Amino acid sequence: MHSEAAPSDGTSRAPGPGRPKDIPETAVILNQRIIPRESLDSSVPTALKLKRRIKRFALDNELDHLPMGDIVAVALDEWLTTRGF
Repeated sequence: MHSEAAPSDGTSRAPGPGRPKDIPETAVILNQRIIPRESLDSSVPTALKLKRRIKRFALDNELDHLPMGDIVAVALDEWLTTRGF
């Protein structure tokens, strides 16, 4: 019997949403003074114009520094949590 893997559509096969019990809430981590960090390397679609939109957001909100790593952490954490990971 030959089985083909279904293409990944980005959705979870997990039973439901929820954060694993051993993962703290994002706000708890980001509010700490010193945070051990790891690097993520990713490419994003040019058509989304994320760099330009981020710069515009920072200018519109008079922000000198936009914590890109924190924004990515929140977005990925929410995405994974809704999928049960």
